[in-house]
Amino acid sequence: MKKGLAVIYDPHNVYQFLWYYCTYGKDIEWSALCLPNSYKGEYLSEPCRKLGIFKKIYRDTQQFDSMPVIKRLFLFIKMVLYALIGQQKAFGKKFISKYIENNDYDIVVVLTDVGLISGLFLTQASEKEIIILEDGMGDYEAREWKNILKSLSRFYDIQGFLLSFLGYSNIGHYYPLRTTRNCIKFCSHPDKMLYTNYKEMRILFDFSKTDIVLFKSLLKKIYIGIEDYFSDKRDLILFTTPLNDLTPDKEKYNKKVEQFINNNYNGKSILIKKHPRDISTYIFDKSIAVAEIDNTIPAEVLLPFLQDMDIIFFGHSSTNLYLVSFGYNPSFFYFNGLEEECKTGNIMCKYRSKEEFKKRLYFFGLDNSKIIEL
Repeated sequence: MKKGLAVIYDPHNVYQFLWYYCTYGKDIEWSALCLPNSYKGEYLSEPCRKLGIFKKIYRDTQQFDSMPVIKRLFLFIKMVLYALIGQQKAFGKKFISKYIENNDYDIVVVLTDVGLISGLFLTQASEKEIIILEDGMGDYEAREWKNILKSLSRFYDIQGFLLSFLGYSNIGHYYPLRTTRNCIKFCSHPDKMLYTNYKEMRILFDFSKTDIVLFKSLLKKIYIGIEDYFSDKRDLILFTTPLNDLTPDKEKYNKKVEQFINNNYNGKSILIKKHPRDISTYIFDKSIAVAEIDNTIPAEVLLPFLQDMDIIFFGHSSTNLYLVSFGYNPSFFYFNGLEEECKTGNIMCKYRSKEEFKKRLYFFGLDNSKIIEL
Protein backbone atom coordinates (compact mmCIF):
# COMPACT_ATOMS: atom_id res chain seq x y z
CA MET A 1 0.00 0.00 0.00
CA LYS A 2 1.25 3.48 -0.85
CA LYS A 3 1.97 5.86 2.00
CA GLY A 4 0.91 9.51 2.02
CA LEU A 5 1.53 12.53 4.21
CA ALA A 6 -0.83 15.51 4.52
CA VAL A 7 0.74 18.76 5.74
CA ILE A 8 -2.01 20.57 7.65
CA TYR A 9 -2.06 24.26 8.60
CA ASP A 10 -5.63 25.54 8.74
CA PRO A 11 -9.34 24.59 8.47
CA HIS A 12 -9.77 25.09 4.74
CA ASN A 13 -6.61 23.00 4.31
CA VAL A 14 -8.41 20.14 6.12
CA TYR A 15 -11.54 20.57 4.00
CA GLN A 16 -9.56 20.49 0.75
CA PHE A 17 -7.60 17.45 1.86
CA LEU A 18 -10.82 15.59 2.67
CA TRP A 19 -11.97 16.22 -0.89
CA TYR A 20 -8.62 14.96 -2.20
CA TYR A 21 -8.77 11.90 0.07
CA CYS A 22 -12.30 10.97 -1.05
CA THR A 23 -11.45 11.58 -4.72
CA TYR A 24 -7.91 10.24 -5.11
CA GLY A 25 -6.59 8.91 -1.83
CA LYS A 26 -8.87 6.29 -0.27
CA ASP A 27 -6.44 3.44 -0.98
CA ILE A 28 -3.42 5.21 0.54
CA GLU A 29 -2.17 4.88 4.12
CA TRP A 30 -2.11 8.48 5.38
CA SER A 31 -0.30 10.34 8.14
CA ALA A 32 -0.67 14.03 9.01
CA LEU A 33 1.85 16.69 9.98
CA CYS A 34 0.01 19.47 11.81
CA LEU A 35 1.89 22.77 11.92
CA PRO A 36 1.25 26.21 13.46
CA ASN A 37 -1.04 28.80 11.93
CA SER A 38 0.19 32.19 13.10
CA TYR A 39 -0.70 33.10 16.69
CA LYS A 40 -2.74 29.96 17.29
CA GLY A 41 0.13 27.51 17.25
CA GLU A 42 -0.77 23.98 16.21
CA TYR A 43 -4.49 23.34 16.76
CA LEU A 44 -5.73 20.93 14.09
CA SER A 45 -4.32 17.64 15.34
CA GLU A 46 -7.55 17.04 17.30
CA PRO A 47 -9.88 17.39 14.26
CA CYS A 48 -7.45 15.17 12.34
CA ARG A 49 -7.69 12.58 15.11
CA LYS A 50 -11.51 12.67 14.99
CA LEU A 51 -11.47 11.90 11.28
CA GLY A 52 -9.90 8.49 11.93
CA ILE A 53 -8.15 8.37 8.54
CA PHE A 54 -4.57 9.04 9.70
CA LYS A 55 -2.34 6.24 10.95
CA LYS A 56 0.03 8.75 12.58
CA ILE A 57 -0.40 12.40 13.48
CA TYR A 58 2.70 14.51 14.01
CA ARG A 59 2.53 18.03 15.40
CA ASP A 60 4.90 20.90 16.05
CA THR A 61 4.57 24.42 17.43
CA GLN A 62 7.71 26.09 15.99
CA GLN A 63 7.28 28.66 13.23
CA PHE A 64 10.10 29.96 11.06
CA ASP A 65 8.96 33.58 11.49
CA SER A 66 8.84 33.23 15.29
CA MET A 67 12.38 31.85 15.59
CA PRO A 68 14.94 34.16 17.23
CA VAL A 69 16.71 36.26 14.59
CA ILE A 70 20.12 34.71 15.32
CA LYS A 71 18.69 31.20 14.88
CA ARG A 72 17.11 32.17 11.58
CA LEU A 73 20.38 33.68 10.44
CA PHE A 74 22.34 30.49 11.14
CA LEU A 75 19.64 28.46 9.42
CA PHE A 76 19.79 30.72 6.37
CA ILE A 77 23.59 30.44 6.19
CA LYS A 78 23.29 26.66 6.23
CA MET A 79 20.68 26.81 3.45
CA VAL A 80 23.00 28.99 1.35
CA LEU A 81 25.86 26.53 1.77
CA TYR A 82 23.69 23.58 0.73
CA ALA A 83 22.37 25.56 -2.26
CA LEU A 84 25.88 26.44 -3.43
CA ILE A 85 26.61 22.74 -3.95
CA GLY A 86 23.15 22.00 -5.36
CA GLN A 87 21.98 20.01 -2.34
CA GLN A 88 18.64 21.68 -1.55
CA LYS A 89 16.99 18.27 -1.57
CA ALA A 90 19.46 16.93 1.03
CA PHE A 91 18.84 19.96 3.24
CA GLY A 92 15.09 19.49 2.85
CA LYS A 93 15.27 15.85 3.92
CA LYS A 94 17.42 16.69 6.92
CA PHE A 95 15.18 19.53 8.06
CA ILE A 96 11.94 17.57 7.54
CA SER A 97 13.33 14.69 9.62
CA LYS A 98 12.94 16.92 12.69
CA TYR A 99 9.17 16.75 12.26
CA ILE A 100 8.42 13.18 11.21
CA GLU A 101 9.91 9.79 12.09
CA ASN A 102 10.91 8.96 8.55
CA ASN A 103 10.33 10.29 5.07
CA ASP A 104 9.29 7.11 3.28
CA TYR A 105 6.07 8.62 1.89
CA ASP A 106 5.16 8.11 -1.75
CA ILE A 107 2.80 11.12 -1.86
CA VAL A 108 2.87 14.39 0.05
CA VAL A 109 -0.08 16.81 -0.06
CA VAL A 110 0.67 20.41 0.93
CA LEU A 111 -1.61 23.43 1.00
CA THR A 112 0.99 25.79 -0.43
CA ASP A 113 4.63 26.29 -1.34
CA VAL A 114 4.72 29.51 0.69
CA GLY A 115 5.61 28.14 4.11
CA LEU A 116 9.20 27.07 4.74
CA ILE A 117 8.26 23.45 5.52
CA SER A 118 5.95 23.10 2.51
CA GLY A 119 8.65 24.53 0.27
CA LEU A 120 11.15 22.00 1.58
CA PHE A 121 8.76 19.17 0.78
CA LEU A 122 8.68 20.47 -2.81
CA THR A 123 12.43 19.87 -3.06
CA GLN A 124 11.60 16.16 -2.84
CA ALA A 125 9.40 16.21 -5.96
CA SER A 126 11.90 14.34 -8.13
CA GLU A 127 11.37 11.19 -6.05
CA LYS A 128 7.90 11.69 -4.53
CA GLU A 129 4.52 12.77 -5.89
CA ILE A 130 3.96 16.25 -4.48
CA ILE A 131 0.43 17.67 -4.58
CA ILE A 132 -0.11 21.40 -4.00
CA LEU A 133 -3.65 22.43 -3.09
CA GLU A 134 -5.07 25.96 -3.40
CA ASP A 135 -4.00 28.43 -0.74
CA GLY A 136 -6.25 31.28 -1.81
CA MET A 137 -6.13 34.51 -3.79
CA GLY A 138 -2.35 34.64 -3.49
CA ASP A 139 -2.10 31.67 -5.84
CA TYR A 140 -3.39 33.89 -8.63
CA GLU A 141 -0.57 36.43 -8.40
CA ALA A 142 2.05 36.79 -11.12
CA ARG A 143 5.38 35.46 -9.87
CA GLU A 144 8.35 37.42 -11.13
CA TRP A 145 11.82 38.18 -9.82
CA LYS A 146 11.30 41.89 -10.50
CA ASN A 147 8.72 41.99 -7.69
CA ILE A 148 11.64 42.50 -5.30
CA LEU A 149 12.20 45.97 -6.80
CA LYS A 150 8.84 47.04 -5.39
CA SER A 151 9.62 45.77 -1.90
CA LEU A 152 13.24 46.52 -1.07
CA SER A 153 12.19 48.18 2.19
CA ARG A 154 10.32 45.09 3.43
CA PHE A 155 12.38 42.41 5.18
CA TYR A 156 9.60 39.87 4.67
CA ASP A 157 9.83 40.22 0.88
CA ILE A 158 13.62 40.21 0.83
CA GLN A 159 13.53 37.02 2.88
CA GLY A 160 11.02 35.49 0.44
CA PHE A 161 13.08 36.54 -2.56
CA LEU A 162 16.26 34.95 -1.17
CA LEU A 163 14.57 31.68 -0.15
CA SER A 164 12.91 31.26 -3.55
CA PHE A 165 16.06 32.30 -5.43
CA LEU A 166 17.97 29.59 -3.54
CA GLY A 167 15.30 27.06 -4.54
CA TYR A 168 13.65 26.47 -1.17
CA SER A 169 10.36 28.31 -0.65
CA ASN A 170 8.26 31.07 -2.19
CA ILE A 171 7.37 33.14 0.87
CA GLY A 172 4.76 35.73 -0.04
CA HIS A 173 3.55 34.27 -3.37
CA TYR A 174 5.49 36.87 -5.37
CA TYR A 175 8.48 34.92 -6.70
CA PRO A 176 8.90 31.92 -9.04
CA LEU A 177 10.05 28.63 -7.57
CA ARG A 178 11.92 26.05 -9.66
CA THR A 179 10.67 23.05 -7.68
CA THR A 180 7.01 23.59 -8.64
CA ARG A 181 7.68 22.28 -12.15
CA ASN A 182 7.74 18.76 -10.72
CA CYS A 183 4.47 19.12 -8.77
CA ILE A 184 0.75 18.69 -9.44
CA LYS A 185 -1.33 21.79 -8.67
CA PHE A 186 -5.04 21.74 -7.80
CA CYS A 187 -6.90 25.04 -8.18
CA SER A 188 -10.49 26.20 -8.63
CA HIS A 189 -9.76 28.40 -11.69
CA PRO A 190 -6.87 26.92 -13.71
CA ASP A 191 -7.70 29.23 -16.62
CA LYS A 192 -7.03 32.30 -14.44
CA MET A 193 -3.69 31.18 -13.03
CA LEU A 194 -0.90 33.59 -14.00
CA TYR A 195 1.85 31.29 -12.72
CA THR A 196 1.63 27.88 -14.37
CA ASN A 197 5.04 26.28 -13.92
CA TYR A 198 3.68 22.94 -12.70
CA LYS A 199 3.97 19.43 -14.05
CA GLU A 200 0.20 19.31 -14.23
CA MET A 201 -2.77 21.46 -13.20
CA ARG A 202 -6.09 19.95 -12.14
CA ILE A 203 -9.44 21.36 -11.02
CA LEU A 204 -10.01 21.55 -7.29
CA PHE A 205 -13.42 20.40 -6.01
CA ASP A 206 -14.33 18.45 -9.12
CA PHE A 207 -16.72 16.02 -7.44
CA SER A 208 -17.33 13.84 -10.50
CA LYS A 209 -15.04 11.09 -9.14
CA THR A 210 -15.53 11.78 -5.42
CA ASP A 211 -16.98 9.24 -3.00
CA ILE A 212 -19.72 11.64 -1.87
CA VAL A 213 -21.07 9.34 0.84
CA LEU A 214 -17.63 9.06 2.42
CA PHE A 215 -17.00 12.80 2.02
CA LYS A 216 -20.21 13.75 3.84
CA SER A 217 -19.64 11.20 6.59
CA LEU A 218 -16.15 12.59 7.28
CA LEU A 219 -17.44 16.16 7.33
CA LYS A 220 -19.99 15.20 9.99
CA LYS A 221 -17.22 13.84 12.20
CA ILE A 222 -15.52 17.20 12.59
CA TYR A 223 -18.16 19.81 11.72
CA ILE A 224 -20.94 18.93 14.11
CA GLY A 225 -24.00 21.14 14.41
CA ILE A 226 -23.35 23.51 11.49
CA GLU A 227 -27.08 23.62 10.77
CA ASP A 228 -27.71 24.97 14.28
CA TYR A 229 -26.14 28.32 13.34
CA PHE A 230 -28.83 28.72 10.70
CA SER A 231 -31.84 27.33 12.56
CA ASP A 232 -33.04 30.90 13.23
CA LYS A 233 -33.31 33.62 10.58
CA ARG A 234 -30.03 35.48 10.11
CA ASP A 235 -29.78 38.85 8.40
CA LEU A 236 -26.03 38.97 7.82
CA ILE A 237 -22.91 36.86 7.87
CA LEU A 238 -19.63 38.73 8.27
CA PHE A 239 -16.38 37.07 7.12
CA THR A 240 -13.39 38.74 8.74
CA THR A 241 -9.77 39.11 7.71
CA PRO A 242 -6.85 39.12 10.19
CA LEU A 243 -6.13 42.84 10.12
CA ASN A 244 -3.28 42.11 12.53
CA ASP A 245 -1.48 40.74 9.43
CA LEU A 246 -1.82 44.14 7.77
CA THR A 247 -1.36 46.76 10.47
CA PRO A 248 -0.31 47.11 14.11
CA ASP A 249 -3.27 49.48 14.52
CA LYS A 250 -6.04 47.03 13.68
CA GLU A 251 -8.40 48.47 16.31
CA LYS A 252 -8.82 51.65 14.25
CA TYR A 253 -10.30 49.64 11.40
CA ASN A 254 -12.25 47.28 13.64
CA LYS A 255 -14.04 50.31 15.11
CA LYS A 256 -15.11 51.33 11.61
CA VAL A 257 -16.57 47.85 11.06
CA GLU A 258 -18.42 47.96 14.37
CA GLN A 259 -19.84 51.39 13.57
CA PHE A 260 -21.06 50.26 10.14
CA ILE A 261 -22.78 47.19 11.56
CA ASN A 262 -24.34 49.17 14.41
CA ASN A 263 -25.74 51.73 11.97
CA ASN A 264 -27.06 49.26 9.40
CA TYR A 265 -28.08 46.15 11.37
CA ASN A 266 -29.64 47.61 14.49
CA GLY A 267 -32.08 45.07 15.91
CA LYS A 268 -30.95 42.41 13.45
CA SER A 269 -29.38 38.97 13.85
CA ILE A 270 -25.88 38.42 12.50
CA LEU A 271 -23.26 35.70 12.25
CA ILE A 272 -19.51 36.29 12.42
CA LYS A 273 -17.07 33.89 10.81
CA LYS A 274 -13.63 34.99 11.90
CA HIS A 275 -10.56 34.08 9.92
CA PRO A 276 -8.47 31.52 11.85
CA ARG A 277 -5.73 34.14 12.35
CA ASP A 278 -8.09 36.92 13.41
CA ILE A 279 -7.44 37.68 17.09
CA SER A 280 -9.87 40.62 17.31
CA THR A 281 -12.92 40.91 19.55
CA TYR A 282 -15.84 42.73 17.91
CA ILE A 283 -18.30 44.61 20.12
CA PHE A 284 -21.67 45.56 18.65
CA ASP A 285 -24.77 47.30 19.93
CA LYS A 286 -26.79 45.28 22.44
CA SER A 287 -29.78 45.31 20.11
CA ILE A 288 -27.86 43.16 17.61
CA ALA A 289 -28.03 39.40 18.15
CA VAL A 290 -24.55 38.07 17.42
CA ALA A 291 -23.42 34.46 17.08
CA GLU A 292 -19.80 33.61 16.34
CA ILE A 293 -19.12 30.52 14.24
CA ASP A 294 -16.37 28.20 15.43
CA ASN A 295 -13.39 29.37 13.39
CA THR A 296 -12.08 25.85 12.95
CA ILE A 297 -14.99 25.43 10.50
CA PRO A 298 -13.81 26.50 7.03
CA ALA A 299 -15.95 29.08 5.27
CA GLU A 300 -16.43 26.79 2.28
CA VAL A 301 -18.50 24.41 4.42
CA LEU A 302 -20.93 27.24 5.22
CA LEU A 303 -21.65 28.33 1.64
CA PRO A 304 -24.72 26.11 1.03
CA PHE A 305 -26.51 27.77 3.99
CA LEU A 306 -26.22 31.47 3.07
CA GLN A 307 -29.29 32.00 0.89
CA ASP A 308 -31.41 35.05 1.82
CA MET A 309 -28.64 36.60 3.92
CA ASP A 310 -26.46 39.64 3.39
CA ILE A 311 -22.84 38.56 2.97
CA ILE A 312 -19.97 40.90 3.75
CA PHE A 313 -16.26 40.15 3.51
CA PHE A 314 -13.49 42.25 5.04
CA GLY A 315 -11.63 41.80 1.77
CA HIS A 316 -10.42 39.18 -0.67
CA SER A 317 -10.26 35.66 0.71
CA SER A 318 -9.97 32.12 -0.58
CA THR A 319 -13.75 31.77 -0.15
CA ASN A 320 -14.27 34.35 -2.91
CA LEU A 321 -13.06 31.75 -5.39
CA TYR A 322 -16.23 29.69 -4.88
CA LEU A 323 -18.96 32.34 -4.58
CA VAL A 324 -19.97 32.57 -8.25
CA SER A 325 -20.84 28.88 -8.40
CA PHE A 326 -23.40 29.48 -5.60
CA GLY A 327 -24.86 32.56 -7.28
CA TYR A 328 -23.97 34.86 -4.39
CA ASN A 329 -23.39 38.59 -4.77
CA PRO A 330 -21.56 39.65 -1.57
CA SER A 331 -20.32 43.03 -0.40
CA PHE A 332 -16.74 43.90 0.52
CA PHE A 333 -15.28 46.37 2.97
CA TYR A 334 -12.47 48.52 1.63
CA PHE A 335 -10.38 50.17 4.35
CA ASN A 336 -9.20 53.60 3.25
CA GLY A 337 -5.68 54.36 4.45
CA LEU A 338 -4.66 50.75 4.94
CA GLU A 339 -2.77 50.55 1.64
CA GLU A 340 -0.41 53.33 2.73
CA GLU A 341 0.13 51.73 6.14
CA CYS A 342 1.13 48.48 4.48
CA LYS A 343 3.59 50.25 2.18
CA THR A 344 5.43 51.89 5.05
CA GLY A 345 5.25 49.04 7.57
CA ASN A 346 7.52 45.98 7.61
CA ILE A 347 4.63 43.51 7.65
CA MET A 348 3.80 40.18 6.10
CA CYS A 349 0.95 41.07 3.74
CA LYS A 350 0.07 43.80 1.26
CA TYR A 351 -3.17 45.72 0.77
CA ARG A 352 -4.33 46.64 -2.70
CA SER A 353 -5.36 50.03 -4.00
CA LYS A 354 -9.09 50.47 -4.54
CA GLU A 355 -8.69 50.10 -8.31
CA GLU A 356 -6.66 46.91 -7.91
CA PHE A 357 -9.24 45.67 -5.42
CA LYS A 358 -12.03 46.17 -7.98
CA LYS A 359 -10.05 44.50 -10.76
CA ARG A 360 -9.53 41.46 -8.54
CA LEU A 361 -13.26 41.14 -7.97
CA TYR A 362 -13.95 41.40 -11.71
CA PHE A 363 -11.24 38.81 -12.37
CA PHE A 364 -13.25 36.22 -10.40
CA GLY A 365 -16.68 37.14 -11.79
CA LEU A 366 -17.75 39.31 -8.84
CA ASP A 367 -18.42 42.34 -11.05
CA ASN A 368 -21.64 43.36 -9.33
CA SER A 369 -20.35 43.14 -5.79
CA LYS A 370 -20.74 46.26 -3.68
CA ILE A 371 -17.61 47.88 -2.23
CA ILE A 372 -18.23 49.57 1.11
CA GLU A 373 -15.55 52.13 1.87
CA LEU A 374 -14.69 52.55 5.54
